[in-house]
Amino acid sequence: MKTKNIVILLTVLFIGLIALVMLNATNKFETIIGETLYSFHDHGLATIFEAIGMLGSTIGIIVTLFIFMIVFAIVEKGFITSSLLFVAVLFGNFLNKALKAVIGRERPTFPQHIEDGYSFPSGHVMVGLLLFGTIAYKLLKKTNDQKMKQIILVCTSLIVVVIGMSRLLEGEHFLTDVIGGMIAGSLLLIGIIHLDVYLHKIISRRKVKSDLSI
Repeated sequence: MKTKNIVILLTVLFIGLIALVMLNATNKFETIIGETLYSFHDHGLATIFEAIGMLGSTIGIIVTLFIFMIVFAIVEKGFITSSLLFVAVLFGNFLNKALKAVIGRERPTFPQHIEDGYSFPSGHVMVGLLLFGTIAYKLLKKTNDQKMKQIILVCTSLIVVVIGMSRLLEGEHFLTDVIGGMIAGSLLLIGIIHLDVYLHKIISRRKVKSDLSI
């Protein structure tokens, strides 16, 4: 499927999801799912999910961001990828807060919330997918080993899924919040990838012009 068609499909799904959320069409169904999952939040496996899910928290995102900014800066001997990661997280966080403010969905009522603010879309999932997706994209470009590419894709997907599941186990979000975060994060990731391609085209053209002038 072409990227354009994927963007259109994801956009339509996201708009449809927003409509369902604002009409409260899924609240009863999602509350049942949420209460069931939240009942397991003290179990051992849930604790592991929540620990891994911390990668999508503010601290987890900041630590991961700066570690990989430093790593890419050293490996590439430049700041293009590092800057791209920073812009991705900054814009993703800003857009998430804007969407939450506009949609104004309250968080589930059954747990005692650690976090304040609105619920849709999940910021942990949205920004987490954007950050780890961008990192995965850059790592995929640096290897031709198919097994390594598969490992990167599987690990990245698992991290995002676990982050989303942890938010449900903690009772901080509805299922549609998590799905919405994944869709919004995917759309932004596509945009970041296109931005990276565009930047490298500009750099390549400048190098060609510089070589010709010499």
